[in-house]
Amino acid sequence: MELGRRRFLGGLVAAGAAAVLPGCSSGGPSAGATGRLRIATGSPGAVFHRYGSALAAEAGLLMPDVRADALSTTGSVENDVALADGRADVAFSLGDTAVLALAGADPFDAPLAPVGLARLYDSFLQVVVPQGSPVRTAADLAGRRVADGGTGSGGRVVLARCLDALGITGDVELLGGPLSDGAELLRSGGADALAYVSGYPVEALVELGAQVPLRALDLGDLVAPLVAAHGPLYVAGPLPAAAYGLPAAVRTVAVTTYLLAAPGLPEAAAYGLCSVVFDRQGQIAARVPDVRQPTLAAGMFTQPVPLHPGALRWFRDRARGG
Repeated sequence: MELGRRRFLGGLVAAGAAAVLPGCSSGGPSAGATGRLRIATGSPGAVFHRYGSALAAEAGLLMPDVRADALSTTGSVENDVALADGRADVAFSLGDTAVLALAGADPFDAPLAPVGLARLYDSFLQVVVPQGSPVRTAADLAGRRVADGGTGSGGRVVLARCLDALGITGDVELLGGPLSDGAELLRSGGADALAYVSGYPVEALVELGAQVPLRALDLGDLVAPLVAAHGPLYVAGPLPAAAYGLPAAVRTVAVTTYLLAAPGLPEAAAYGLCSVVFDRQGQIAARVPDVRQPTLAAGMFTQPVPLHPGALRWFRDRARGG
């Protein structure tokens, strides 16, 4: 991946793609960035919202003329729509949701045109049940009530594809609602399982696991049929036991997470936000120490979502600087 990154960026430099972003070449990444920066995140208690809040705080410090705010949302689907209709400037999105947005495929009504700022961490489908539950496998969810993020979340997309791969789509009652409501439903017995796609760990699940002994379902065997049906959007990933107090770690379905932007986001703001993501990781870690940080080597690979010109310049400048 590192070789591909160097070839791609080296080709841009060799081609003479050296247009200067106003204010950024001499005044640093924050020069010229002004106004409001609305970052659509996700449900409070999940990683999108916690990490997005940290990015907003650090963006305000790096770009003092920018007022950055983290917006609570239902998740990736709502976020991609918010970029298109002007309610957000920047948004977190699962990679499979972003592909559907570009194509205008369900759950989107028409093609959208988000652009990429960076590839972030992988997000994981986390399906938990009470430890004493008779639900032992994903197939056992048939006939059960599952609290999930609802129609505005990218997690609903991932979960629906998993249920389809199992052949039980019509046999599972999806309850929807924000993460906090889902956690309460599982705690009170109003749901048989809680399914959520997020980075690890999810703060709300850490809190739930301290109240209710939990067990996670192993979903590793679903990766192959998901890839066969939808392409290489999914990989197997680990769900550790410690944070939620699980009796054992399990395998689960992982999907890439992107930081996206509206096409009209000013280049100085896009450049500055890329600097926040990669240059201020120590400060971000101080705010959210348990959130995994993205790597520079993978950060530019947001395909098929095209990079924002400001992000493209940031990665090119970083490659020049070594």
